[in-house]
Amino acid sequence: MVRTEEEVFDFLENVQTIINESETNLIILGRTKTDDKTRKFMDKYNIKHKMVCDEILKLDVLNYSYTDFDDNPKWAHEEVWFFGQVLMIEGVKRKDTVYIKLKLRDNVVCMSFHPQEFELKYPYL
Repeated sequence: MVRTEEEVFDFLENVQTIINESETNLIILGRTKTDDKTRKFMDKYNIKHKMVCDEILKLDVLNYSYTDFDDNPKWAHEEVWFFGQVLMIEGVKRKDTVYIKLKLRDNVVCMSFHPQEFELKYPYL
């Protein structure tokens, strides 16, 4: 589903408020049973927690792609928001569009932060 620009703005405002209170309020999930694309990407380019925070804080409505519900049945009632962000990685000459998957709880949960694997559509671009 595609949320309205106002809903996306409100979501991002909440994200920014939570992260700006403390960068420890951003939780970057790691996978243990499957291929952890986020961790591999972060390790490959020496991306630290602060850089992920900084990139998420730069998101705006133009980066928004869509919203869905968590595909884990345990959390199926929780919304997940999908964004794309062009990321310039120090020491790498190309630009990567990073796929960013977020949800809100008492903190900001980053479920994915890795190069996109399929083309994202941006309804407000």
